[in-house]
Amino acid sequence: MSNLDIRFVSLNEDSWYHIFRLPNSIFNYFKDEIEIAKQNNIDIRNTLAGNISSSLRIEDPKNLFIEKIFNPLFFSKYQEKFNHIIQIYTRRNIIDDSTPLTLEPIIGSMWVNFQKKYEFNPLHDHNGMFSFVIWVKIPYDLEEEKKTDIAKSSIYDGSIGNFSFVYKNETSIQLEFIPMLKKMEGYCVIFPAHLHHMVYPFYTSDEKRISISGNIFFKQVKV
Repeated sequence: MSNLDIRFVSLNEDSWYHIFRLPNSIFNYFKDEIEIAKQNNIDIRNTLAGNISSSLRIEDPKNLFIEKIFNPLFFSKYQEKFNHIIQIYTRRNIIDDSTPLTLEPIIGSMWVNFQKKYEFNPLHDHNGMFSFVIWVKIPYDLEEEKKTDIAKSSIYDGSIGNFSFVYKNETSIQLEFIPMLKKMEGYCVIFPAHLHHMVYPFYTSDEKRISISGNIFFKQVKV
């Protein structure tokens, strides 16, 4: 992780995200796991918020995301930010602290979305302490999306086809867009699971937009 170009963005005291490009080896590993997910065909749409025609369970049998991505980021200069979120979570949930223990990160759930044109993910948050998204395929050109009639006639064309966080500052609700440019394929974002977000529909491609999402929990391990 040390040689990755990691961008950290703070939205408010309790809301932030890290965004970076995955190493090619890990990105290719997850693309292979998508093919396995297609074969297994375990539909988990009834556990998700999305208005998306296909969401399948996907696995990480080598635990690469935790070991190669999350842990190095967690034990970095950003550790205080992560620990702050863990403290918020443990205050909101009953955590047995009667015996010495440590917390070990695990992926509680992970899925791959196959989003068709006009489909969308409404405003929602996730379970767990932290969540992540990996953008695998973006089949449209964002500038072409902005030229569609539905967008060009609006004074607010920044939403079409994009991913957006939603958070509150001192005075109002704010949107933080991550533009879904083709070059974002292979990028990953990690954020606190309570941070609300949404995915806007696209209109110019008949191909599927593919992304992986997951939730990270911490299990208690006795010392």
